[in-house]
Amino acid sequence: MTEPKDLDVTQAAADPALSVFFEDPRTGSGFLNPWGVNVEPAVSRLLKWQTSRNPWSARKRQGAEAPRLAEHAASALASASDAGRLTWLGHASALVTVDGVSVLIDPVFGHAGPVRRKAPTPLLPDQLPHIDVVAVTHGHYDHLDRGSLRALGRRFGEDTLFVGPTGLTPTFPAACRRRVELAWWQAVEVRGVQIALVPAQHWHRRGLADTNRCLWGGYVVRGSRSVYHSGDTGFFDGFRAIGRVFPDLDAAVLPIGAWEPRWFMADQHMDPDGAVRAFQQLGAKRFVAMHWNTFDLTDEPLDEGPAELARAAERAGITAGSRFVVPAHGETLELLR
Repeated sequence: MTEPKDLDVTQAAADPALSVFFEDPRTGSGFLNPWGVNVEPAVSRLLKWQTSRNPWSARKRQGAEAPRLAEHAASALASASDAGRLTWLGHASALVTVDGVSVLIDPVFGHAGPVRRKAPTPLLPDQLPHIDVVAVTHGHYDHLDRGSLRALGRRFGEDTLFVGPTGLTPTFPAACRRRVELAWWQAVEVRGVQIALVPAQHWHRRGLADTNRCLWGGYVVRGSRSVYHSGDTGFFDGFRAIGRVFPDLDAAVLPIGAWEPRWFMADQHMDPDGAVRAFQQLGAKRFVAMHWNTFDLTDEPLDEGPAELARAAERAGITAGSRFVVPAHGETLELLR
C-alpha cells in the first residue's frame, strides 16, 4: 500500500502571512477552512438564489455556442509525449501525465448527479490509456461520480490507486480497491512522481447529514514537470502558499465557469478575475482553463468563460498570448520544458 507522507513546508509555514494555510482544518465533527471563510451555503441563501431573477436569462435563452471538441482525441492523446501532457475531458476532469505516470483528476464521464451533460464526453473509460492514479478533489457530484469511478475500477483493478481527501474514500465504490487518503500538505509517490493534496477554499456535502464531514482540496502532480489542479475553490491567499511550496509550476488548471451570482458563489467558486489572480500568485508558466461549457450549474451563460477570461487578463495587465490556454473538450497539451 502506498503510504502518504508529509511534505516539507517548514519554510513557507514560518511566514506569518502564510501560516494560517498550514493549520489543521479538522474540527471535532469534521473540517473547516482555518482562515475563517466557511462557505457552506445556508438554505435561505440557496432559496434566495433559486428564486431571484437571473440578469443573464435573456442571453441564456439564446443558447450557448456548441462546445468545441478536439478531433481524433484518442489518437492525439496516444501520440503525445508521456514525459509531460495534459488532456482536458470536460468540466474539472483532467488527465495529467508526468514522467510516464498518468493521474486522472475528478473523472466524470456522464451526468453530474441530476445535472445533464451539455458537451459530449470526449473519451470514455475504455478509450483511455493505463491510469496509474485517480484523484478526487472533493465530494460534490460534479467532481465525484461513483459510476465513473466504478468503471475505472473495473477496467484497471488493483493496478490503479484511488486517492481522496481525508474521509472521502468510503464514498468510492467497491471496485476502487486500492485507496489512500491525504490531508492537506501530504503526498503519495508513484514511480518517482508525487501527487500532493493542497488547500482549497470550499466545503463538502453529498447527503443531508454529512456537511463538511470530509475534507476538500486541490492537487499538485510533480515530477520533472509540475501541474496544479485547483478543484473547486473561492479565491484565497492560499495560492501564495501553494506557489511557495511548489515553485516553477508548469501549468495551473483553473476554473473559468460557474461563478454567478457573485453574492452567492464568490466564497466557493472563483470567477475569471479570481482565477487570473490565483495564476499570478501561483507563479505558474501556463494557465489551462477548465470548469466551463460542460454542465449548466450557475447563472452565467455556459460559453461566457473565455471572453470573460480575456477581459480579466486585460484588467490584470497581462497579455494572455500562449500563456493562457482554453482547450477544446478532449484536447491534449504537451507540457514542454
